[in-house]
Parts: sequence; C-alpha cells; structure tokens
Amino acid sequence: MATIKDVAMDAGVSVGTVSNVINGGKVSEERRQRVERSIQKLGYQVNGIARKMRTQRTDYVVVILPNIINPFYSLLLQGLEHALSAYDKQPLLCISDGEKEKEIKYIEMARANKVDGIIGVTFSDVEEYLDDTLAFVSIERRFSKNIPCVSGDNYLGGRMAAENLARRGATNLLLVQTIMSVDNEVRKRRLGFEGYCEENEIPYASITFSEKQVPSVYSSFSARSLIGSVLQAHMNNQMTENGRPNGIFAGTDHLAVVIQEELEQMGLCVPEDVQLVGYDGLRWMNTGQPFVSSIYQDTGMIAKTSVDCLMRLMNGEAVEDIVDLPIVFQDGGTTLPLPETDIKEKQGIMLPILEGEDRR
Repeated sequence: MATIKDVAMDAGVSVGTVSNVINGGKVSEERRQRVERSIQKLGYQVNGIARKMRTQRTDYVVVILPNIINPFYSLLLQGLEHALSAYDKQPLLCISDGEKEKEIKYIEMARANKVDGIIGVTFSDVEEYLDDTLAFVSIERRFSKNIPCVSGDNYLGGRMAAENLARRGATNLLLVQTIMSVDNEVRKRRLGFEGYCEENEIPYASITFSEKQVPSVYSSFSARSLIGSVLQAHMNNQMTENGRPNGIFAGTDHLAVVIQEELEQMGLCVPEDVQLVGYDGLRWMNTGQPFVSSIYQDTGMIAKTSVDCLMRLMNGEAVEDIVDLPIVFQDGGTTLPLPETDIKEKQGIMLPILEGEDRR
C-alpha cells in the first residue's frame, strides 16, 4: 500500500507539499497536478478521518442511546441518520444500556477523538463530564448547564391521555409509569395526567416504579411479575378507594402491552372492561397497526430538531430548549370509540372534537 512518502518521491516534492494538496493548503497549480497524478498512479488512499481531525471537523457525531431493542430508539436512530446526512455528517452509535460508566466512556471517547458533537439519550448522572468544549444535545433530559434539551410536549401528552380516556367513557383512571431518578421531561406525563383529572374531578390513582424496580419490560421476569402483582391489587380494589379502574394510562407503549397481557390473564377484556392508552405511538414492525391506543410523537421531527440544534451549537449560536414538539392521540384499538356527542359533522367528514386527535 502506497504511503504519503511514496507519493512525495514519485511527484518529486516534499511530504509537506503532498499534505498541503490533500488538506487544501497553498500549493502552485503545477505541483498540485503532479501530486494528484502520483496519488492516482500509486492508488494512494487518503485517511479521511485523520485529515478532518487536523481541520478540527471529523463530520462524525456520536449518538448515545440506552438500547435499540425499543423500537422508539430504533426509529429515533434512523431519523438522526437521515437528518445528519443532510449536513454531510455520519452517526457513531454507542449503546449504553443505561449504564453511567458506559456513557462516561463514550463522552470521553468523543472528546478525545474530536468528533463534531454528541446527541444523547441519557438518564445517568454524567453532567460533570460535559462542558462547553463539546457540543451536546440532550433528548428528553434537562441538564443545568448550557445544554439544549429536545422533547415532545410531555405535559400535554399526559393531559391528552386522561382526556381521551374520560371522553371515551372511563370514569376511574389509573396511571402506571416508570420514573427515572434524574429530572427529565418524561415525568411531565404524570403531571399532565393528574392535572387534567383534578381539574375535571375525575377519580384517579398513580403507580410509579423506579428504574431499579423495573429495569426493563423487555427481558426482566421480576419486573413483569412486580407490575402484574401491583396491577392485580388495584384491579381487585385492594389499593384504591375509588373502585376498580376502567381506564389506564401507561407511560410507554411497551408498558401498555405488558399491562394488556396482565389484564387479559385476569379475565378482563380491553377495551370493553378496561380502556388503555400508551405513549410513543409505536407500530408493529414500525409500519403496521399501532400496538395500542397511544400518544404519538414523531421521532423524525425529534431527530431533525436535535440535529439542527447541534449544528447551531457547532456554529457558536445560543440554543434554547425545545420541549413542546407536537404530539397527537392515535387510536390503536385499546380504547372505545368517541360517543356521538363528541363528534361533529363538517362538510361530510366526521371530525373528532378533541385537540390533538390523530386524523391520519
């Protein structure tokens, strides 16, 4: 394999001249042509990463995700790749499994290799490892430093879930959510849900699990067992003064699927006995029918907004949090139809009155 020294010798110039040609430095046109002919003749391969590191831009962006088992993160990754490619950037995927040590390692790796920046979903205590020397955009997690956060409108999403359950006939509501130890936007789903219930005098109860209690709804038998036992206690009126819930809001679609399975094992039918709303708007194979009725958030929009924020940070611009990206209610068959009193006819088209209703 030819080296830069081979190119210099063949072209009759110094190594420095070859380097200037490769990196766009000042070189006479005659010498440039000689070097380019030698590069082509010898088949010399330019080290693109090394060249870009010398110019302080690598065109690589580190993307830190907890996992890609969850289709939400897979869709988010796809959206990030599309958005980054529009800026001629490429993602370097780092899977953290939610572990602080891994996230720290990835942040330090990004800094050492002078990547252009990081877009991360992290719920660990890593703030002390972040500073102004590395552009960082956080998704669904606020940091106290000058790090922009991008998220859908989680507070409105929680209200929308409660409203849709109530409008569809649920009279006693239950929230089930996993809460991370660090402050994040996802917590606002509970605030919005409870706020709507209290404003409208709807009986409700809330179940919250820590990330240690429910580390994963995908593979943890103990977590699913805990969810099932607590849910059964509520459905048997052992933990509520309001009677058995007939409407449940789950903090994620995957949690909603687990709850639906548990309800069916108890002999309850969804949505006839208990209506169920999840969050994220996931679909079978990412393109088919929705898992459950859900609050849909556009991963493509979240990704594009995050990348746009990162590009602005890299250009030295001030960037504010964007935590009000639009969300809509998506009917997935685990809620009853709206009653006729909540539907109006306009120009021959039946339109739900509810704000944020998904009409696709």
